Amino acid sequence: MEVRFENGWNGHNWMADRMNGWMREVNNVPRYIAPRADVTEDNDAYHFYVEMPGLKHDAIEVRVEDGILTITAERKSGAYPEGTEVHRTERHYGSIRRAFALPKDASHDQIHASYTDGVLELKVGKRPESKPVKIQIN
Repeated sequence: MEVRFENGWNGHNWMADRMNGWMREVNNVPRYIAPRADVTEDNDAYHFYVEMPGLKHDAIEVRVEDGILTITAERKSGAYPEGTEVHRTERHYGSIRRAFALPKDASHDQIHASYTDGVLELKVGKRPESKPVKIQIN
């Protein structure tokens, strides 16, 4: 059986495959997946939306230490039945890690997390003293 994959590069996959192989061979390089994220801010909080498909919520760990918000997880490789011939593997397996330096006005006590449809959402509240206050003039 022959399996072909088209990606628009017209047969020049050899270069990407070779470069990926070289990068895997480099020693002392942190080997983890850095998931894509969106970070937004409103008047009350910072919002982090991190793509983490295929994980269960209890496999994800979120920590704040020394002003750094760190998200870690581990994605195990798929198990294929004995005798299965794998033609291509493109999904990423292994350690997942993403870290963000929090602004000084972020409150470490006001962090809420939810995980829905493969997206981890973190809401980091702002400290009350950092919010603008309108002063009434008499």
